Amino acid sequence: MPPKCNKVSILFSVWFRFGLVLLLSIGFMPPLLISAQTEPTSLGLSVSPQVFELDIFPGEKIEKKIDLRNLSEVPMPILVKVTDFTALENSGEMEFDESLQDPSIASRKWFEIEKPNFILESSERREVQFSINIPENAEPGGHYSVMLFEPQLPSFYFKPGQPKTIPVVGVLFLFSVKTFALEPEIGKKLEVVEFSVPKEERLVTLENFISNLTASVAQAATFNIVEKSPSKFILRIKNNDIYHLKPFGKVLIYNIFGKKVGETEVPKMTILPGKTRAFPVDFSPEIPENLKWLPASISNFLVQNFFVGKYQAKLELQPSIPAILTFISLPWKFWLTFILIFIIITSLIIKYRKRIILAIKTLLTLTPK
Repeated sequence: MPPKCNKVSILFSVWFRFGLVLLLSIGFMPPLLISAQTEPTSLGLSVSPQVFELDIFPGEKIEKKIDLRNLSEVPMPILVKVTDFTALENSGEMEFDESLQDPSIASRKWFEIEKPNFILESSERREVQFSINIPENAEPGGHYSVMLFEPQLPSFYFKPGQPKTIPVVGVLFLFSVKTFALEPEIGKKLEVVEFSVPKEERLVTLENFISNLTASVAQAATFNIVEKSPSKFILRIKNNDIYHLKPFGKVLIYNIFGKKVGETEVPKMTILPGKTRAFPVDFSPEIPENLKWLPASISNFLVQNFFVGKYQAKLELQPSIPAILTFISLPWKFWLTFILIFIIITSLIIKYRKRIILAIKTLLTLTPK
């Protein structure tokens, strides 16, 4: 009897362990698999080159390629498509535009992509081959497209309820369609629409008062009045050409004696045809050698508040579009405070001069020889 019981208990133990393993497999494995599928995955793509800037002629055919790389640890199905774009006024921010349907002006219709749909394996690098066929009747001037590489990711790549961040990357195409005939010259290819100091840094009330005061005598000159040296300038440039342009250069600041007291760079930025773009121009006056030993905060404060008088900001750009801004710096708060303190101290010295003189004599007498 005991041996038989022993065999039964052993058999029961084996079946119990097998059932437990099966239960664990059935009960816990699916959640583990789902969890692995819904964990957020780091996704990324890289392209090279990022910009094509091409001078082309009507009827021309160009073969090109783009190097695309999957930076992720998972395969990604990729859809390649091309769309036209334009730029928003002032900001220059890209705006997709598929309103044009005529192939003579819609450059997105010039592309033929060899394989617009494919799967890019993890860490795989692939050359995307394509051709550009410029129509015979392509309109001379600038045409602008972007080739987009869009991952077509299924829902299980993302956690439920989480935003789906898909790493779409694009390659810009800046076309300049040329002609063999002579193109008409445009008088002013670039035009300075605005060159001024920001309104928040100006004494606008004083500007208006002086303008009204001088208008009865003569035509008021255009100038800005600031409380201290301006921290930046507003520069907006319009492109009147049929091609995109990339102006760059600097702004030079001169005082009333013609001495340069500072300069700042104007970064190179692309302006599409017919568009106006704002350029960031920050400015800080030069620190004199005799103040450079001071902490930067103190030296900057002194330079800005001693920036007094009439100044000229001269714009020097390539291509050349000269412009001059006259502004007057009146740091009245600093100087009013300084003058009041000086008057108070001077008054105290005059009022108590006898006591001050007596105190000085006493100190001199007590000083050991």
